[in-house]
Amino acid sequence: MTEVLDKRTAEARWFDIDCTRLLAPTETIQSVTGITADQGGVSFGLPAINAAPIAYPDGRVAAIGKVVQVQISGGAIPAGRPWLLCTLRPLLVTTVDGTNAYNPALEATVILRLIDNPPA
Repeated sequence: MTEVLDKRTAEARWFDIDCTRLLAPTETIQSVTGITADQGGVSFGLPAINAAPIAYPDGRVAAIGKVVQVQISGGAIPAGRPWLLCTLRPLLVTTVDGTNAYNPALEATVILRLIDNPPA
Protein backbone atom coordinates (compact mmCIF):
# COMPACT_ATOMS: atom_id res chain seq x y z
CA MET A 1 0.00 0.00 0.00
CA THR A 2 1.48 3.34 -0.98
CA GLU A 3 -0.42 6.58 -0.62
CA VAL A 4 0.97 10.10 -1.17
CA LEU A 5 0.17 12.87 1.31
CA ASP A 6 1.18 16.53 0.83
CA LYS A 7 2.19 18.84 3.68
CA ARG A 8 3.91 22.19 3.94
CA THR A 9 6.71 22.26 6.51
CA ALA A 10 5.03 25.01 8.58
CA GLU A 11 1.73 23.10 8.88
CA ALA A 12 0.46 20.82 11.59
CA ARG A 13 -2.25 18.77 9.86
CA TRP A 14 -4.32 15.69 10.56
CA PHE A 15 -3.97 12.91 8.01
CA ASP A 16 -5.82 9.67 7.43
CA ILE A 17 -3.77 6.61 6.56
CA ASP A 18 -6.34 4.26 5.05
CA CYS A 19 -5.20 0.67 5.59
CA THR A 20 -8.29 -0.97 4.07
CA ARG A 21 -6.38 -2.59 1.18
CA LEU A 22 -3.65 -3.81 3.52
CA LEU A 23 -6.03 -5.57 5.93
CA ALA A 24 -8.11 -8.70 5.42
CA PRO A 25 -11.86 -8.02 5.08
CA THR A 26 -12.67 -8.81 8.73
CA GLU A 27 -9.32 -7.62 10.15
CA THR A 28 -9.15 -4.29 12.00
CA ILE A 29 -6.43 -2.20 13.63
CA GLN A 30 -6.24 -2.63 17.40
CA SER A 31 -3.37 -0.23 18.07
CA VAL A 32 -0.53 1.73 16.50
CA THR A 33 2.77 0.94 18.22
CA GLY A 34 4.70 3.70 16.46
CA ILE A 35 5.19 5.73 13.29
CA THR A 36 8.59 6.40 11.75
CA ALA A 37 9.79 8.64 8.94
CA ASP A 38 12.97 7.92 7.00
CA GLN A 39 13.87 11.62 6.66
CA GLY A 40 12.46 15.14 6.80
CA GLY A 41 12.35 15.62 10.57
CA VAL A 42 8.56 15.45 10.87
CA SER A 43 6.81 14.96 14.21
CA PHE A 44 3.78 12.80 14.91
CA GLY A 45 0.97 13.36 17.37
CA LEU A 46 -0.79 10.54 19.16
CA PRO A 47 -2.38 8.30 16.50
CA ALA A 48 -6.04 7.27 16.69
CA ILE A 49 -8.03 4.54 14.94
CA ASN A 50 -11.31 5.51 13.29
CA ALA A 51 -14.31 4.64 15.47
CA ALA A 52 -16.84 5.41 12.72
CA PRO A 53 -16.86 4.79 8.95
CA ILE A 54 -15.16 7.52 6.91
CA ALA A 55 -16.49 8.60 3.50
CA TYR A 56 -13.89 10.16 1.21
CA PRO A 57 -14.53 12.59 -1.69
CA ASP A 58 -13.57 9.92 -4.27
CA GLY A 59 -16.48 7.73 -3.10
CA ARG A 60 -14.49 5.25 -0.99
CA VAL A 61 -15.77 4.42 2.46
CA ALA A 62 -13.35 3.10 5.05
CA ALA A 63 -14.96 0.83 7.64
CA ILE A 64 -14.48 1.18 11.39
CA GLY A 65 -10.98 0.18 12.50
CA LYS A 66 -9.32 0.48 9.09
CA VAL A 67 -7.81 4.02 9.26
CA VAL A 68 -4.97 5.51 11.32
CA GLN A 69 -5.58 9.19 12.00
CA VAL A 70 -2.53 11.21 13.07
CA GLN A 71 -1.37 14.81 13.24
CA ILE A 72 1.91 15.44 11.41
CA SER A 73 3.85 18.64 12.03
CA GLY A 74 7.14 20.26 11.18
CA GLY A 75 9.62 18.99 8.68
CA ALA A 76 12.62 20.31 6.81
CA ILE A 77 13.51 20.36 3.15
CA PRO A 78 17.21 20.51 2.18
CA ALA A 79 18.35 23.90 0.86
CA GLY A 80 17.80 24.39 -2.85
CA ARG A 81 15.08 21.75 -3.16
CA PRO A 82 11.38 22.58 -3.65
CA TRP A 83 10.16 19.33 -2.01
CA LEU A 84 11.22 16.17 -0.20
CA LEU A 85 9.67 12.70 -0.29
CA CYS A 86 9.58 10.97 3.09
CA THR A 87 8.51 7.38 3.70
CA LEU A 88 6.22 7.02 6.71
CA ARG A 89 5.72 3.62 8.30
CA PRO A 90 3.00 3.12 10.90
CA LEU A 91 3.44 -0.17 12.78
CA LEU A 92 0.06 -1.74 13.53
CA VAL A 93 -1.26 -4.44 15.81
CA THR A 94 -4.38 -5.97 14.24
CA THR A 95 -7.10 -8.38 15.26
CA VAL A 96 -5.33 -11.30 13.53
CA ASP A 97 -1.82 -10.66 14.87
CA GLY A 98 -2.35 -12.69 18.03
CA THR A 99 -3.10 -15.81 15.98
CA ASN A 100 -0.07 -15.56 13.70
CA ALA A 101 3.28 -15.95 15.46
CA TYR A 102 5.14 -15.27 12.20
CA ASN A 103 3.51 -11.88 11.67
CA PRO A 104 3.18 -10.21 15.08
CA ALA A 105 2.59 -6.78 13.54
CA LEU A 106 1.72 -5.17 10.24
CA GLU A 107 3.46 -2.16 8.71
CA ALA A 108 1.76 0.30 6.37
CA THR A 109 3.77 2.48 3.97
CA VAL A 110 2.83 6.03 3.06
CA ILE A 111 4.72 8.70 1.14
CA LEU A 112 4.68 12.23 2.58
CA ARG A 113 5.69 14.97 0.15
CA LEU A 114 6.99 17.95 2.08
CA ILE A 115 6.47 21.06 0.02
CA ASP A 116 6.90 24.80 0.46
CA ASN A 117 6.16 27.85 -1.60
CA PRO A 118 8.41 28.08 -4.65
CA PRO A 119 11.55 30.15 -4.00
CA ALA A 120 11.14 33.84 -4.83
